[in-house]
Amino acid sequence: MITYDPTEIQQAYVERQGLQFPMLSDVGSEVIKRYGILNETVAPDSRVYGIPHPGTFILDPDGRVVDRFFEQGYQQRNTVSSIAVKLGNPLSGTGVDGTRLSTDHLEAVVYPTDEAVAPGNRVSVVLDVTPKAEMHLYAPGSHAYQVILLRVDAQEGLVVHPVIYPESEIYHFEPLDERVEVYQQPFRIIQDVTIPITPETRERAQSGGTITVDGVFEYQACDDAICYNPVSLPVSWTLQLRPMVTD
Repeated sequence: MITYDPTEIQQAYVERQGLQFPMLSDVGSEVIKRYGILNETVAPDSRVYGIPHPGTFILDPDGRVVDRFFEQGYQQRNTVSSIAVKLGNPLSGTGVDGTRLSTDHLEAVVYPTDEAVAPGNRVSVVLDVTPKAEMHLYAPGSHAYQVILLRVDAQEGLVVHPVIYPESEIYHFEPLDERVEVYQQPFRIIQDVTIPITPETRERAQSGGTITVDGVFEYQACDDAICYNPVSLPVSWTLQLRPMVTD
């Protein structure tokens, strides 16, 4: 971890947070500048000039940077589990419970990447879907069918980011000579949301409260002969709130 703080300030922070990884004291922000992450929105005469944009570098086993995730400010940022799932890592063993859904057309599990979040955290809601035999579901594309979607209900301060869809395939419906984008094999959709930074949410986080996010799982399925009516299923998940780390 890199900060522009002197070693004594870093050491106090490490002890408060119980950190187990190395810290680099980059007084003068020389390393921060070389990495190209200096926050240039901060005025040079500001007492916090020299701070970097907060973010995470992803390294391979040889220590080479293979990806990075950065935010504009320290209050709103991706969780580690959210980054991992966007890189394709499995979420097994995280201890997060999911909601299992079963219909005539598919089996699905909806679950968040994190069970405990702070105001400002950007977390992912994951939708793992397995179409049943001979079924296909509609992906985004140039057609009028209901695209599979995890739609999050609006609430004060909650930021809903664009859905991340996997690559689809083309299905040829021979009776109509129609070619459309579909999913036929198991696939994953990722929906990011940022937890509100509001006085109410921060107060609830301080007292160990929770936040509930509601939504709707929508799709339309077809087989080789029939297109079924669109389906809409309510979903909900409750996340434990924890206080923001501000020092």
